[in-house]
Amino acid sequence: MRIARAAAFATLLAFPVQDAAASGFQIREQSASKLGNAFAGAGSSGDDASILFYNPAGIALFDAPQAQAAVSPISPQIEFSGSATDATGGPVSRGDGGDAGSPVAVPSAYLVATISDRVNLGLALNVPFGLVTSYDDDWVGRYHAITSELQTVSITGVASLKISDRLSIGGGPVVTYAQSRLTNAIDFGSVCVGTIGLGPCSSFGALPQQADGKIDLQGSDWGMGATAGLLYEPVKGTRIGLSWRSQVRLKVEGDADFDVPANAAILTSGGAFTDSPGSAEVTLPETIGLSVHHDITDTVAVMGDVVWTGWSRFDELRFVFDNPAQPDAVTPQNWNDTIFVALGATWRPTDAWTLRTGVAYDQSPTEQNFRTPRMPDNDRYWVSLGADYRIDPRWTVSAGYTHIFVESSRMDHSEAAAGTLRGSYEGSIDVLTLGATLRF
Repeated sequence: MRIARAAAFATLLAFPVQDAAASGFQIREQSASKLGNAFAGAGSSGDDASILFYNPAGIALFDAPQAQAAVSPISPQIEFSGSATDATGGPVSRGDGGDAGSPVAVPSAYLVATISDRVNLGLALNVPFGLVTSYDDDWVGRYHAITSELQTVSITGVASLKISDRLSIGGGPVVTYAQSRLTNAIDFGSVCVGTIGLGPCSSFGALPQQADGKIDLQGSDWGMGATAGLLYEPVKGTRIGLSWRSQVRLKVEGDADFDVPANAAILTSGGAFTDSPGSAEVTLPETIGLSVHHDITDTVAVMGDVVWTGWSRFDELRFVFDNPAQPDAVTPQNWNDTIFVALGATWRPTDAWTLRTGVAYDQSPTEQNFRTPRMPDNDRYWVSLGADYRIDPRWTVSAGYTHIFVESSRMDHSEAAAGTLRGSYEGSIDVLTLGATLRF
C-alpha cells in the first residue's frame, strides 16, 4: 500500500490530470497504440502490454517480458451561451464564462513479466477517471459552478493463466486514490432576502447579486476494486475478449471553506456558512466490455469493442457537512448507463510499420433536465488515426490522434439557492498520444 500511495501521489504531481475525453468523467486514453483504433479491439488485439487495463487475460498472449509508457495530451473546448436568473428571479449579469476546458495530459504505464509457459503477471498505473470544468469567476452561472475537479490514480496488479492454447483468464485487485474540488459563488443577497426579509437586508447592503461570497469543497479518499477477464481464440487469428472492471466506492472526506462578505456576516450568527469538515460519497462505475479481433490476412486486421458503463449509480452529488447548522449541498444527477461502440482496422505495410484507424460512438449518461455546468456532457463521435514504428526487435514507438465531436447540449438547470441557468453548450476534444514499448 505504501508503494501504491507513493506511485499515485507522484503521478498526480507530475500529471495534473483534470479532464475526461470519454463520456461522463471517464478516461479511455490508456494506450498509445489503441488510440489509433478508437480503442476498438483494446481488449482482444494484444498489440502490447496496455491490454492489461482493458482485459487482464490479454497479457497471456506475451511469451516475453515487456514494459510500456505513454502520455496522451487532451485539449477540450467547452463554451456556453445563455442566460441565468438568481434565486429571486432577477436576471444575472456578466459573461458566458469563457472556454471551460483546459489542456491536460493523461499518463499510463505497464509492466508484464512471464513466470512460466502458462502464467504471466502484470502491473499498471492508470488515470481511469478525471474531470475539470473551470469558468470565469464572475460568469452568469457562477452560483451553480465555477471550478469542478476530480482526479484519480489507479494501481492494478493482475495475473493471467493460460488454461489452454485457446482460452486464458486473468484478474487482480485495483487500488484507487481520488481527490476532488468543487467551487461556486453564493448569492448571499438572495439568501438574506429569503431568510430575514428585504428591509433588513437592504439596510446591510445585502441585496441579490450585491453580496457574493464563495464556497470551496475539497476532499480525498482511497478505494479498492477488482478487474477480471477472459480471452478466447476459437480459430487462429480470431480472438474474443470479455472483461469486467468493478465499481470503486469512495467516501471523499475533506473541508468546506466559506468566503462570506462583510455585508452578509449576519447570516453566520446561527452557525451556518462557517468553515467545516465534511464528506461526499462517490461511486466510480463498473464496466463490462466485449472485444473482438480478426486477422483478415497476415497484414490486415479488423476489430471492434462494445463497453457498458454503470453510470446509473451516480444519482446525486451530495456533500454532507459536519456542521449541523449547515444543510447538505445536494445536486441531482440521475445519470443513465451508457454504451461505447468502436470499430477499427490495422494494416502492416512493412515489418516495421503498423497503420491504424478507427471510429466510435460514445453515449452520454446525462439528460437535458439534469445536465449541470459541472458536467455539460452529451453524445460523442470519435475519428482516430495512428501508427506504430518498430525501431528494432526490442523497441516500438506509437503515436495517434483522435478528434471527438461532441453534440450540442441544452441546459435548463435550477436550484433553489442558486436560481436557474438556461442555454446551450458547444464542444469538441482533440487527443494526441505518444508512447514506447520495450520488449525484453
